[in-house]
Amino acid sequence: MYDTVCMIDVGCFSDSVVSEQFIDKNGRTVLWRRFNRDDWAYGRYGRRWTEMLPENERLTVNGEVFVHWYDCISDYIL
Repeated sequence: MYDTVCMIDVGCFSDSVVSEQFIDKNGRTVLWRRFNRDDWAYGRYGRRWTEMLPENERLTVNGEVFVHWYDCISDYIL
């Protein structure tokens, strides 16, 4: 168990990505989570993220749907 603060970054890479960072009291990122806007890289994948990952968590930011893609866990906590 880690005592953290969650910081949400809207537009960290572009307006198509939202990230969540869970930061501990020492300022270290414990967990980083990526959410893609539903139409992110549509030309590459040919489908929306809600179609590809229908069971994944979703966030709505300013009326846009973002779908959870992956997490990164810092190695120092493992």
